[in-house]
Amino acid sequence: MSASHPLVGTWRYVDAKLDGKSTRPNGKGMIYYAPSGAMMCQVSPGNDVKRAGAKPTPDEALAALDNHIAYFGSWSIDEAAQTVTHHRLGSVQPGDTADLVRKFKIEGDKLTLNTVGTNYFVYWERMK
Repeated sequence: MSASHPLVGTWRYVDAKLDGKSTRPNGKGMIYYAPSGAMMCQVSPGNDVKRAGAKPTPDEALAALDNHIAYFGSWSIDEAAQTVTHHRLGSVQPGDTADLVRKFKIEGDKLTLNTVGTNYFVYWERMK
């Protein structure tokens, strides 16, 4: 991967929309594309679950992880198709390690990732 590719760097989660409706309006997260080809993504639903004791109860842990996205692996680009593929090696979601192919569009410090063949878009801003 080229260190000069415009995807390289850290991006802050802004929003995700399905058919124009926000799916995670309070979400917080980041996605990182390393020049080495490594990547990681983490987006919380923004529900800030509190715990009653020193360790979370099973219900508190489940509530904190519900709708939480976290995975890591490598990435590759198909410039002709304008897609980035996330080759997941591990994920917080059980059994969720299949490749993710996303159309990407970069406009200034804004990145849009679109799940190929859907009306699902995730919006990011470059972190400086």
